[in-house]
Amino acid sequence: MEKLLKYKIVGFWILCLLPFLVVGQSDKPLNYSLLHTLEITSPVFTTDQLRNVYTVTNTNEVVKYTPTGQIQFRYNNNTLGNLTFIDATDPFNLLLFYPDFRRVILLDRTLSETGAFDLFDLDVIDVQAVGISSDNNLWLYDDIRFILKKIDRNGKVIEESNNINLVLGKTLAPNFILERSNILYVNDPEVGILLFDLFGNYTKTVDVKGLTQFQVIDEQLIYWQDGQIHVFNLKSLQTRSMDLGLPLDSEQLVRIEKDRLYVRTGPSLKIFEMNTKSK
Repeated sequence: MEKLLKYKIVGFWILCLLPFLVVGQSDKPLNYSLLHTLEITSPVFTTDQLRNVYTVTNTNEVVKYTPTGQIQFRYNNNTLGNLTFIDATDPFNLLLFYPDFRRVILLDRTLSETGAFDLFDLDVIDVQAVGISSDNNLWLYDDIRFILKKIDRNGKVIEESNNINLVLGKTLAPNFILERSNILYVNDPEVGILLFDLFGNYTKTVDVKGLTQFQVIDEQLIYWQDGQIHVFNLKSLQTRSMDLGLPLDSEQLVRIEKDRLYVRTGPSLKIFEMNTKSK
């Protein structure tokens, strides 16, 4: 049996990082206990709020794991090129993005197809980032008109922004779009994280560059960079950082869901349980 790995972190930082922990336990150290190790063949993975894990194999097959690390469902489509992104914001309505064929597939919780968006029908040259909206439509960036669009499955535009190039004085190249709690987050590694309302109105930019992914939990923007977890409070505009004591790896990716910590390093995904009980 693989030996349990444990990392202790002061509880004060955990309150800043994980607002779901009980305040009364903030004076206790946090223990990380290794629960599972999944062998993965692709860097693409994500999690949902129910603590399910989604990985992609080197044959573009999506594999859904339960919180106990058991394979539950599979989905494979070898006709659309590489699968580069999974959005599991809604665990009952997953989004898969195949940029080679400009195709977006929607799946239910059993990984059965429920719908699709064909982006070839849109007057957009090169779609690099998409995100699911709370009403099950699609956000994307129009690189011809420099605007954000929300479209339905027929390609009809529901909402769109003003010309972002004129607003910011620079051209965007988004690589990640995420909608959370009535805010649309658009990430450009060279510019930062741009925030919009759900009508496409620009509000501000979080000056964090070089990201490929991040999470938003409650009012905290959480991202992994330079071997540390950073927590940006969207109200106070303050950032706190934490070193988890993990070995540095340029391709390492870390995610958090409730009491779970997910660390992808190379061909393995380690799943840790977090608790505040004393040893």
